[in-house]
Amino acid sequence: MLKLEDLDLDMIAMAMQDDGSLGVEYYLNTLTGELVMVGLDDDDLEVDSEELEDEKYAGVDRIESYESYQHMEDFTRSLAEGKARAELEQALIRHKPFRHFKDVLGFFPEEREAWYRFKDEAMRRVVIEWLVGIEAVEDPDPARTRENQE
Repeated sequence: MLKLEDLDLDMIAMAMQDDGSLGVEYYLNTLTGELVMVGLDDDDLEVDSEELEDEKYAGVDRIESYESYQHMEDFTRSLAEGKARAELEQALIRHKPFRHFKDVLGFFPEEREAWYRFKDEAMRRVVIEWLVGIEAVEDPDPARTRENQE
C-alpha cells in the first residue's frame, strides 16, 4: 500500500478536476504512486496502453460538477453574513453558477484567497477518499471507516 506523503495529491486533484476537453485520461499506478497521463501525445507515452489494463493502474475519476457545486455552497455558507456571502449566494442560483461565482470572487480578494484554500482542502479530502476507495492507501481517519461500515 502507498503512503499519502509519497503521493502528489495536488496532481491527482488536478486530474480529477480536468474537464476532459482535451481528451486526456489519467491513471494512477497503485504500486508506485506515479500519475500517468494518456491522450495528448501518445508517442511519448512511457506506459503501453495494454499495460494500463493491468490491475495496478486505476483510472482517475473526474469529480462530478454537482460535487464542485457543493464545495461552492459549503464555502459560501461558511462565510460570515455580509456583502460577499450575499453576492455568492446569488451567483449560485443564477444561470452558469460556476462562472458567476468566479466573477463575484474577483471583487472580494480576501474571500477569493479563502476560497482557494477551502477548495484545495475539499479536493484533498475527495482525493484521499478516492485513494482509500481503490485501496491504494489506508484510511488516515479510521473513525470514518467505522462509520461507513455501520
